[in-house]
Amino acid sequence: MGNLRSVAKALETAGATVDVTDQAVGIHAADALCVPGQGIFGRCMDNLEELHLTDTVREWVGADKPFLGICLGMQILFDNSEEGLVDGLKIFPGRVTELSGDVPVPHIGWNTVNDEYFYFDHSYAVHPLDEDIVAGWCEHGESFAALIRYGRVLGVQFHPEKSGTAGIALLRKWVEEA
Repeated sequence: MGNLRSVAKALETAGATVDVTDQAVGIHAADALCVPGQGIFGRCMDNLEELHLTDTVREWVGADKPFLGICLGMQILFDNSEEGLVDGLKIFPGRVTELSGDVPVPHIGWNTVNDEYFYFDHSYAVHPLDEDIVAGWCEHGESFAALIRYGRVLGVQFHPEKSGTAGIALLRKWVEEA
């Protein structure tokens, strides 16, 4: 799922005690769950299936426990991705589509969400059917959901671990709420 070390370090900086695990028993013992992600949607879903974690993540979110999905970790919460036409966890209705418009793809670099600058590195973006869960939008060739919030679920398209003080502040708030 990539990027584990930098996400773990950023969460520790934000005040969390971090235990990296790929086992359901480790997840069940946690107070909060962060699923980071870089890479390909289908490969991520295959990894979750092979590790028997798809139901674990669904149950976690369904129980309204603190959850943070970063980049691909947010995208997998939705119905499917046009990247390989792969099904996601189907927790939220919506699709993940390739960025479009007359802009460079992948979208790499700094961009604003709710007047704060965050670091992005992605080619695909979430389009929720229920826009009420969108807490922040971003523009890069098109408008896309960069921040979602539903109950205790927080999903971000950007990388807070690479976003300096704004990213650490967001992580700190999530840790405090968890």
